[in-house]
Amino acid sequence: MADAAPCAADEILYVGDRLDNDIRPAAAMGLQTALIRRGPWGIIWQDDPEADRIATMRIDSLAELPARIAEYNTEAR
Repeated sequence: MADAAPCAADEILYVGDRLDNDIRPAAAMGLQTALIRRGPWGIIWQDDPEADRIATMRIDSLAELPARIAEYNTEAR
């Protein structure tokens, strides 16, 4: 996916609810990541301290993404 995207890997935000199948692999490929706290996996991983180290952000809803991305982009400048 990152190779086919018309942007750099670090400009992609991968959203997932699992550290093992979503966030770790995406971060290892250089993608920004959002750990979403919903569903059973989101609840299981919500308090894992590794998420604070590897996830770019944590969200509770996809509706949060526009504001959180805007905030992240402002802070990254």
